[in-house]
Amino acid sequence: MDVPHPRDGAIVLRPWAPSDAEWYASCARDVEIQRFTTDASNLTAADVVAAISALSTNPQHEGFLISDARTGARLGNITLDHVDRTGEISYWVAAEVRGRGIARRAITLLTRWAFAHLDLQVMRLWTHADNAPSRVAAEHAGFVRDPSGDQLREVKGEMWPTVAYELRRGRAESHDSSSTG
Repeated sequence: MDVPHPRDGAIVLRPWAPSDAEWYASCARDVEIQRFTTDASNLTAADVVAAISALSTNPQHEGFLISDARTGARLGNITLDHVDRTGEISYWVAAEVRGRGIARRAITLLTRWAFAHLDLQVMRLWTHADNAPSRVAAEHAGFVRDPSGDQLREVKGEMWPTVAYELRRGRAESHDSSSTG
């Protein structure tokens, strides 16, 4: 898709490049990423390169590296799967930059971009019930709890209690006009 990279002055969501693969694989071994994401603990740079390559062949999947707008430093990962005007976001932030509002900014940017460029009407996300920082990031990005989407999910051979969030297009626009960044 040939549209500008989402940016807000602090972060940029840019496409993944093969040169990012080793960084991603290294971050994926972080205890919190393993605890709260679906990334495999034995993920390799070659696996990541294959996943980056697959992005170009799947028009219903978008994947971005979250980077610092000023320095270009790698900060995290955010993806979007979309079908039938509904998108589902997943994300993580590297350990050394957590607690700085990066996940909230990335969720907000991706949501705005998806509503503008993909004609989506609903954005959804789910997180492990115990992942309080992720839940706060979703709520601060304007997402509201959707208990109807809560479920036990099998992830990495375990049953995870997950909680669901949703943001509808009209609510996103009203949240944008009332948020202060």
